[in-house]
Amino acid sequence: MKLARGLGLLVTLGALSGCAELRARSHAREGNQLYRDGNYEAAVREFEAAERLFPDLPVVALNKGLACRQLMIPGSKSPESQRAVDCALEAFRKLKELRPDDPRGDQLYVQTLFDGDRYETLAAMYEKQHRENPKELVPINGLIQVYTRWDRPDDALRWTMRRAEVQPQDAEAQYAVGVFLWNELFQKGGAGDKATYDPRPEAANPAPPPVFGEGDIVGEKRVELADLGIKYLEKALSLRPTYREAMVYMNLLYRQKSIAYFDEPAKWQAAVDAAETWRKKAMESDLSAKGTAP
Repeated sequence: MKLARGLGLLVTLGALSGCAELRARSHAREGNQLYRDGNYEAAVREFEAAERLFPDLPVVALNKGLACRQLMIPGSKSPESQRAVDCALEAFRKLKELRPDDPRGDQLYVQTLFDGDRYETLAAMYEKQHRENPKELVPINGLIQVYTRWDRPDDALRWTMRRAEVQPQDAEAQYAVGVFLWNELFQKGGAGDKATYDPRPEAANPAPPPVFGEGDIVGEKRVELADLGIKYLEKALSLRPTYREAMVYMNLLYRQKSIAYFDEPAKWQAAVDAAETWRKKAMESDLSAKGTAP
């Protein structure tokens, strides 16, 4: 009799569990329809109702996370948008737990961290991965992306240089440092009238030197960064002597370096002459490649 009562209890619990799952799936289907209709807030409520009834359905976690993502406002720090970010992250975290073999859980979790500007979390995650495997490129590339989007160029440069260190025989890894530094110099005082100004006394139509703005990279700092970029491009060219793109950026970085010398025309001319030398080398390399093409 005791055994019969025990079996009866198990059957009852199984029936209740099955009933809860059926009701949960009904809420999930309603949530899916609301999602398709564009009513994301209502969809989230239905998915939450499904979770309360039966918390272990991976598809509910996935769809809830996707619905929460639709409520995120890019760049917004409003409480509503932050709640949506938290909602999506929690849903994808749960999906990873329920289905660790489903790559969507981790992919969507990381993408939501990026889209929600959760850079501190991302940096901590990737730095932990880097400490565990210092030669692995995935966390290094992740940190470059994080610090670039976070507008922390010094950190982004540090990790770009770290990637070049990890790949000493990779010409493109060295080249990437040079390109990064050119971009910084160009954006911070290296465009417009600065790029065309001629400080020589004998220049036609002499004009006052251009005015730099707050945040522009000037003087010795500009020279230091340009020389650092040139050094990495030289490494790239030592590994791949016909690397035309590296030659192009050698020209561009010498141009950026020349901007530091508006008050020293001789040094300005030396930097411009070096830039012109590399411009001609890039053109010759291009012509040579075309001439030998089938």
